[in-house]
Amino acid sequence: MTTSLPATHEVLIEFESPEDFHEIPLMLPPDAFEAALQELALRIWPGGTEFQREVAAVAYGAMAEALEEDGTVHAAVGLFETEAGEVSIANLLVRMDDMQLDEPDIVAASLQEMLSLEEHRDVHRVDLSCGPAIVSFHATELGGGQVQQPITFAHVELYVPSPFGENLLVITMSTPSLAELPVYVGLMSRLGDTVRFSRETSQIPTPTQEQNDGVTHGQGQRMTIEEETRSVFG
Repeated sequence: MTTSLPATHEVLIEFESPEDFHEIPLMLPPDAFEAALQELALRIWPGGTEFQREVAAVAYGAMAEALEEDGTVHAAVGLFETEAGEVSIANLLVRMDDMQLDEPDIVAASLQEMLSLEEHRDVHRVDLSCGPAIVSFHATELGGGQVQQPITFAHVELYVPSPFGENLLVITMSTPSLAELPVYVGLMSRLGDTVRFSRETSQIPTPTQEQNDGVTHGQGQRMTIEEETRSVFG
């Protein structure tokens, strides 16, 4: 499904959302917001009870309000059944940041240097169909020091400078399902290669079908996100 973000600096940004990810409603008027929450709860609990769907709607309503305050422009939740029959969950968050530098290569180099200063991150440059990008891997603990068994979340962040300058697209996929991390990294890799920026009639080309597997061809090729993941996590 094609996702279009609100235009900023007259630049339209689009990407293909992974299948089975359900959009969390953001920036909607109250009536439409409530209706969208009910629809989301029904997709999450198609065979659930009314109480389960009501709880889900309330929880994701509160999450949506917090995400809006944090500057998130697109959010989605993915629910999958693993081979072991368990439920695997992941959150997809997208935000737009303003940037002062216009040259994507310079922006990417600056981001790589800045993020690499944080010891808990593993940071790499990758080449997408729309240009250079930075991918960062790190983990956080939810409830650390407060509960006996804190929940560990793995985060894959993709920083994509706009080829037109002024915009930085930041996509984050987070999951507590560490065993399924390679699956989610594969989804992020394919999503990244569908990102496209356009301004009026000027458009950065979308990848061809042959390139849509997450591999960027050409001279001076850098590792893809999936290849970086294998090098980091084995």
